[in-house]
Amino acid sequence: MVSSTEPKKIRVRYSKSGSLMFISHLDLNRTMTAAFLRSRLPIYYSQGFNPHPKIVFSQPLPVGVSSDCEYMDFSVTEDVPNEVIVEKMNSVMPSGIRFLECYEPTSKFKDIMWAEYEFRFETEPTDELISQVKNLLGGEVVVDKKSKSGIKTVDISPLMDVVSVEKSEEGLVIVLLLCCDELNFVGPNIPVKYLTDKIGSLSDVEFTIKRKKVLLSDKKTSFS
Repeated sequence: MVSSTEPKKIRVRYSKSGSLMFISHLDLNRTMTAAFLRSRLPIYYSQGFNPHPKIVFSQPLPVGVSSDCEYMDFSVTEDVPNEVIVEKMNSVMPSGIRFLECYEPTSKFKDIMWAEYEFRFETEPTDELISQVKNLLGGEVVVDKKSKSGIKTVDISPLMDVVSVEKSEEGLVIVLLLCCDELNFVGPNIPVKYLTDKIGSLSDVEFTIKRKKVLLSDKKTSFS
């Protein structure tokens, strides 16, 4: 039995999709807090006049982006099997958020350095278009990027790897590896804007973005 003075740390990996892609990070926090209450799990709460569950999230997901690899840490005051935590939380979670696995953390969120994103454009993926995209992403990618000191014009190609540019039945599929450490974060909307600004045929095309996985600094080892 875990005592209330020695809470057990828990990490969950969850997916985010559907209408829940469009909620803010603050609303996500509120959603998780409400789900904890409904689950009746022995969640560890902070002390004081306004107790609240001590939740820590991995890097926030941009609004409108879905994901298979979101992470959240919290603590419990009693031993609860991991599968029970997953089952109880999924039973009270709104559609669009699904707990996928649960375990004790052995790493820190700051270890996440890269994220793999899948971009799907609903357009005819001609050979010419694919070649154009590859050429644009294969050289310098100069964009306006926000920083703490304001907007700067930078080349993000050192902070981005092109994994693939392919055809699919749904259209054009681009997979990129983007840097996501605190100092060199590249949001997925940046390469989308770059491509739609450069390629007129993509400017009015519907597209989706999904974060597929997050990786360590070697760009190969998956975070867990």
